[in-house]
Amino acid sequence: MALTEGLPPFSRDEFSEDFIHQVVQLSYYSQGPQIARVLLNKKGIHFIVLQHLPETYLDGACFYAPDGRPVIGLTLRHDRMDNFWFTIVHELAHLYLHLDGGNIAFFDDTEHPLDDPGYPQENEANAFTRDMLFLHEVWEEVGEGLIEAQDERPLLDIAERITISPAIVAGRVRWESGDYSRFTTLVGYKKVRKQFTEYG
Repeated sequence: MALTEGLPPFSRDEFSEDFIHQVVQLSYYSQGPQIARVLLNKKGIHFIVLQHLPETYLDGACFYAPDGRPVIGLTLRHDRMDNFWFTIVHELAHLYLHLDGGNIAFFDDTEHPLDDPGYPQENEANAFTRDMLFLHEVWEEVGEGLIEAQDERPLLDIAERITISPAIVAGRVRWESGDYSRFTTLVGYKKVRKQFTEYG
């Protein structure tokens, strides 16, 4: 299916951290996932959504198609905005850091423990993704206060300040605190699949 899209050529020289940051900024918009697909296609990157297969743990994949263009694939296993943005940027991180047009491919379970010493490329992609979604220097400034926040207002304020989705902020706070019962109304539950016809 991806090979029939007729995309422009992909140029590694035009694929940069700045481009990935542009993708992150799309999270600010409610229809950001759809716009991200358009942006990736314009860059010559196939973007595919496959329905999650029951009893599997695949969230995302990144590899080169036979036409020489990269493919980013997502299953939307977790139908949440925070997970969508983490997964798409994680796969873009693999493309940026690890893929050079060869036969290597990455298939990712985003619930796999972070910083696993047995998976150095996954650790690199995770660190890159964390810093792309939420710049390190900004997190250093506001992270402690966000973790201690008792209501949503500080999360909404920082999301507005740095023009990203509150779901990304909430996802980071939940991960850092280890408490996934917090800020459930901000993570964008059931807001992703409905944007893609692949999920009907």
